[in-house]
Amino acid sequence: MRLTHGASTLLALLAAPTARARRTVLAVAATAVGCSLCACSTTGGTQTDTAPPAATVSAPQDTQSAEDAQDTQDATDSDTFTVALDKTGTWNNGVEANLSGFSRGTSGEYASPSGKSYLSFSVTMQNGSKSTIDLAMVSLSCPDGADEIFDTDAGFDGAPDTHLLPGKSQTWKAACVFPKTARSAQIEITPTDTSGSGWYRTAIFTGQVQ
Repeated sequence: MRLTHGASTLLALLAAPTARARRTVLAVAATAVGCSLCACSTTGGTQTDTAPPAATVSAPQDTQSAEDAQDTQDATDSDTFTVALDKTGTWNNGVEANLSGFSRGTSGEYASPSGKSYLSFSVTMQNGSKSTIDLAMVSLSCPDGADEIFDTDAGFDGAPDTHLLPGKSQTWKAACVFPKTARSAQIEITPTDTSGSGWYRTAIFTGQVQ
């Protein structure tokens, strides 16, 4: 049976949406496959899927060992004591501080300050004393007086706003502005005793970063 010219046109129009729908489905499927193969990303900013490279730290030859660097407040009038960068500093009342997980990176667009090379690390405090420690009052000084970096997206929020009870420990992340060419690092930690039973000397963590 032969179709008239008008009938042929009508059938072509009815078939067009089906063909377009088929092409749309094929295009979506191709996009999904492409994203799975190429790891498509729809996020903005400077975030990447690659973690900052780890940094190797070592103590200079003139740095005391962790055992020798432990606080002996009752035997000296010094306000500070020195600890190797990769060791644990211990105050004479049993409070301990340790730095670990060093890595380098660049602060993001929304960090403060932004676009700066940094040295990041984890701070762990163990309260072996009989008094509560207010972690929000813990003082952290960066190498050469540089700025501490605050970046919620990266987990750099400063010391926790909480109290560390006797026998408990707490770990948080921190980062300091640290040039890519810098090698020598000195990070100072000073806890605060809110019970009024004494004061803390400053632990100076020092060493080399590769």
